[in-house]
Amino acid sequence: MLFKHINQVQVAMSPFNVSSRSARLFLNRVQTDAARKASPGLKINTQVLSDPAAKSVIDISYRDGKKLSFQADEYNIDNIMNMVNKHAKKLEEIEQANA
Repeated sequence: MLFKHINQVQVAMSPFNVSSRSARLFLNRVQTDAARKASPGLKINTQVLSDPAAKSVIDISYRDGKKLSFQADEYNIDNIMNMVNKHAKKLEEIEQANA
């Protein structure tokens, strides 16, 4: 995952909702040592929802100002990673072209 192009990650989820599994797995991938090393300024905000039926929402803010928001309950972890990386890959290509 191209964390260096992401400024902020916000995850709102109900931890006891079975359908929040993708959001929990996404948080696990974002909070690894490799991710922290790649982007030391990455802000990760987690909101725990008290309603067990509440939908999980992931909000991503990229360095160029673009924002991505979606309900994590509707996707598996691989689809979430592909969606998040799609714009980050474009930013990586632009950075490499300018270098």
